[in-house]
Amino acid sequence: MMSSLSGPMSESHHKFVISTKASLPPLSEHDVIRNRLMERLDESVNSKLTLISAPAGFGKTTLASHWIHLRHVRAAWVSLDEGDNQFLRFWGYLIESVGRCHSSFDQVTSRELLASPGTSMETLMSFILNELSQISTPVVIVLDDYHVITDAAVHDSLAFLLQHLPSMSRLMILSRTLPPLPLSRWRVRKQLLQIEASELRFTMDEIEALQEKSSEQTLLTEDLILLEQKTEGWVAGLILAFLSIDDREDVSSFLSTFSGSHHFVFDYLMEEVLLRQSEELQSFLLQTSILDRMNAPLAEAVSGHLNASEMFHILEKSHMFLIPLDDTRTWFRYHHLFSDMLNNRLTTKSSADAREELHRRAYVWYEENGLIIEAIEHMMQAGDHDKAAECMEQHLSEIMKNGHESALKNWLQKLPLQRLICQPDLFYYRAGSMALSGHVEETQNLLERTLELVNHDESLFPAEKRNELEMRVGLYRASIAFYQGDIDTFIELLDTHREGLQRFATIVKVVNLGEALLHRGPIGFGGRLKKMAYLASKVSESPERRAAVQYALQGHGFVFLADLHYESNRVNEARAILEEAIGVQGASQNLGVLTPGVILLSKIQQAQGDWEAAVTTLEQAIKYTQSVNSPHWQQLLEARLIRLQLLQGTTAGALIWAERRHLHVTDRTSISREYENLTLVRLLMSVNETEDALSLLKNLETDAWQADRLGSQIEIQLLLALACHDLKRPVQAVQSLEKALFLAESEGYVRIFLDEGSRLFELLTSYVTQCSDPVPNEASFAYAKVLLALYEGRDSCSN
Repeated sequence: MMSSLSGPMSESHHKFVISTKASLPPLSEHDVIRNRLMERLDESVNSKLTLISAPAGFGKTTLASHWIHLRHVRAAWVSLDEGDNQFLRFWGYLIESVGRCHSSFDQVTSRELLASPGTSMETLMSFILNELSQISTPVVIVLDDYHVITDAAVHDSLAFLLQHLPSMSRLMILSRTLPPLPLSRWRVRKQLLQIEASELRFTMDEIEALQEKSSEQTLLTEDLILLEQKTEGWVAGLILAFLSIDDREDVSSFLSTFSGSHHFVFDYLMEEVLLRQSEELQSFLLQTSILDRMNAPLAEAVSGHLNASEMFHILEKSHMFLIPLDDTRTWFRYHHLFSDMLNNRLTTKSSADAREELHRRAYVWYEENGLIIEAIEHMMQAGDHDKAAECMEQHLSEIMKNGHESALKNWLQKLPLQRLICQPDLFYYRAGSMALSGHVEETQNLLERTLELVNHDESLFPAEKRNELEMRVGLYRASIAFYQGDIDTFIELLDTHREGLQRFATIVKVVNLGEALLHRGPIGFGGRLKKMAYLASKVSESPERRAAVQYALQGHGFVFLADLHYESNRVNEARAILEEAIGVQGASQNLGVLTPGVILLSKIQQAQGDWEAAVTTLEQAIKYTQSVNSPHWQQLLEARLIRLQLLQGTTAGALIWAERRHLHVTDRTSISREYENLTLVRLLMSVNETEDALSLLKNLETDAWQADRLGSQIEIQLLLALACHDLKRPVQAVQSLEKALFLAESEGYVRIFLDEGSRLFELLTSYVTQCSDPVPNEASFAYAKVLLALYEGRDSCSN
C-alpha cells in the first residue's frame, strides 16, 4: 500500500565524508597553554551554549582544542567550510561527528531521516535530541568556523536543537561573527558563556611564552611591549612577526615598522616568508595552494614532487602555516591567510594554462580515489566542462542525497548553456531547481535561450534530439504555468506536448513534500477553490486531457478533485473520487498522495457520522507509516487522530502527544509544522489555556498571510473567533468571525465551518441573531445564514 520516502543516504554517505572534518585537531608543541582562558571554559559546564567569537587569527580553534584535550572532554568536533552551508551537508557532518564520539548514537536512522524529502526539520531534531538524551556521559558538540553558515534553515534547526538540548549535552560555537541565534534569551537565562576578541588577545605574559616557543631570538621587554601594541594581541600577527625576526639583527627597528593591517600581512607573508624559502619549496607551496586539503600522494600528484612527506616535515618543523588535520598527520591544510597569499602569487607568476593543468592533475587524483565532489570542483577550475558535466550527471543522485545541492547549483551556473543542454538530467535539474526556488523569470529566460540556441543552429542537434528538447522545455513551461496559477497556459502547453508526458514523466512534477491538506499547498493554489474548480472544468472537457493532467500531477489529481468536492460540501462525490484515487495510488505507493488522501477520507467518514471508521482509517495508516519508517507522514496522521479525539471530548491522549512531539507555544512557527500547531491550539483551548492558544494563533496568522494560504487564513480566523469568545472578548470574536466569513464566501468554503462542530455554530447563531440593523457586513451576514442552514441539515450530507 505505502512505501517509505527515505533515500539511501547511509549507503553512499561515507564516500563523500572528509573524515578530518569530524575530527578533533591535534595538539602542537608550538602552542601556548592559556590557563586563564582554560578556566573560563571550565565554567561552560553551567551553560548550554559556549560562544567563542573573534576575527580570523585570534586562536579560537586552538583554545577550544586545548581545553578539550587537556580537560579530557568528550567532544563531537565539526570543522565547517563554505561547502557545509546547506542543511543536509551540515547535519550530515554533525551526525557523523556525534556518532564517532558516542557509538550508541544512531547514525544510520539519523541519516535516513536526513535524506528523506518528507522529513521535517522538527522531526529530524526530535530524533537527534532523543538520541542525545540517551547518552549518559557529558558531551560537547563543537562547531568550528560557524561564520561560513548563512543558510536560515541551518540556523533555525540549530536554535531548535539548543532550545531542547538534554542536560548532559552542550554546544560550543567558534565563529568570526555573531551567529543569528537568540543569544539574548540564553544570556538572560544564564545559559550562555561568551568569549570575545577582547579576552582572546594575548597578554604580555602569553606573548613572552609564545615568543619562546616560536623564535630563537630573545626579545627585550620594550620590544615585546611594542609588538603587543602593534598587533593588539592578535596571535596570527604575533606569529608572523616572530617568524620574520629569526634571521634579523635589527629586531627593534623591524618591529617599529611592523603593521598589523591585513594588507600588510599579505605582503609580508609573500616577501618575508615565501621568498625566503628554497626554490623547490616555493614551487611546492605555490602548486599545492590550489588544494583545500592534501595528503602526500595528492600533493605529489599535483606538484610533481616525489617527496611530499619530506616537504610536510620541513614545513611543520619551521611552523610554516601548515595545519595537521588528524592525529596521524596524514592530511594537512595551509593557514587560510597563507593559502590566500599563495594563490595570489600563483596567479601572478603562472599562466592560465599552467594553473588549469594543476587542477587537471588534482581532479584525476580525486576521481581515482573516489572523492567525487573535490574532483568535479577541480574539473570546473580546470575549465574541463565536458568532463565535469559527464561526472555530475553520472553521480547526480549521490551528489543530491549527500547534501551538495548548493555546490551542484553553482557548477551548473558556470557551465555554458550549449554544454548544459547536452546533459539532459543536469539541464532539467537546473531548470527545475530554479523554478522551485521561486526564480520563475530566470527559469523562463533559461528555457527561451535554450530554444533560441537549438533553433539558431540546427546542426548542433539532430532533428529527433531537437524535437525531444523542445517537448521537454514545453512541459517545463507547463509546470511553471501551473505553479503560477496560469491554468489556461498550463492546459494549452499540456495539450501541445501531451505525447511527451509518458516519455518524460519526471518533467512535470508537482510533489507534495508535507501537506496534510492538499488544497492548501501549491497543488491547490494556496486554497483558491475557484481556481481549483476552473482547472477541474478544463480537465473535464475531454478524456484525453483528463488523463494527461492526472499523469502530469503524478497521482495528486484525484485527491485534488476530492479535496475540492469535500470543501464545497459535496461529500458523497468526494468519497467516490477519493476511493478511485486510493485505488490508483495503491500501485505507485506515494505517501505524499496517500497521507492527505487518508486524512481526507477520515474527514469524510466523520462528516457521514462514522466516527469509528474515521479512527480505524487513521490508526491503520499510522501503523503502516511506522512499519516503513516514515515519521513525517506519521506525525500528520497522528495530529489528525488527536483532532478527532478532541472533538469527542478526550484530552488525555492529546496531552501525551503534545509532550512527545515537543510542541510549545513559545517555539518559532513554520508552515511545515502548521497542521500540528493548529492541532495544539485546539488542545490548549480544550484544557482552558486559551491565552496561550491565542498567542500561538497570532504567530500562525502571520505565517499564513505571508505564505498566501487562504485555507489556513480561514481556519485561523475561526479559531481566533472561538478563542476570543471563550475569553469574553466579543468585539474581537466578531471581527475574526467576519474575516473568516468574508474570505470563505468569496471561494465557497463550507466544510471548514461544519467540521468545527457545535461550538462554532453557537457563535454563528449568536452573530446572526444579535447583528444590528443595518448589518455591518452584508456578505458575511448572508453567508453565516447559509452556513447555519447547512449545519442544521448536515445529516443529509448534501451534494
